[in-house]
Amino acid sequence: MKMAKPSTRDIDAGYDLMGILNAIDARWGGPWATEGPDDLDALDGDFDADEPSHLQALYNHLAKLLRRAPGFHGRVLGGMCAVICYERNVFLDPALDYLELHPDVLAGLELLESARADFFPRLEREARAAVAETIERAAARHLREMQGGAT
Repeated sequence: MKMAKPSTRDIDAGYDLMGILNAIDARWGGPWATEGPDDLDALDGDFDADEPSHLQALYNHLAKLLRRAPGFHGRVLGGMCAVICYERNVFLDPALDYLELHPDVLAGLELLESARADFFPRLEREARAAVAETIERAAARHLREMQGGAT
């Protein structure tokens, strides 16, 4: 399944929703439930914005979400809008109208996968070679110092 990239309007609406959730979550310690239904699932029938108990249920449901995972809206909405979809981060393929990793990111992942099998053995070989070179240089320096001191 492919997901469409968010439009500028979508991102603006996401930031507006973050603002609304921040306003509800602004109270220290998080928002607390009001009297009324605990959440929207407790309502009979469709949501009615003219019904005060439905508005209380909506607030209580949002407050419950904000208490369950404080700051989630910033991480989820902000992460998507400000990190993943931000063009300067070059995370998504700019040529496509759906969410797909940038070709450079995909190439990097493929390179990482191809190098993964030899990563630790190569690292060990390089470390051993560096240690051996350091020991050889130290031994040569020590030998020169000993010979120079004997003359």
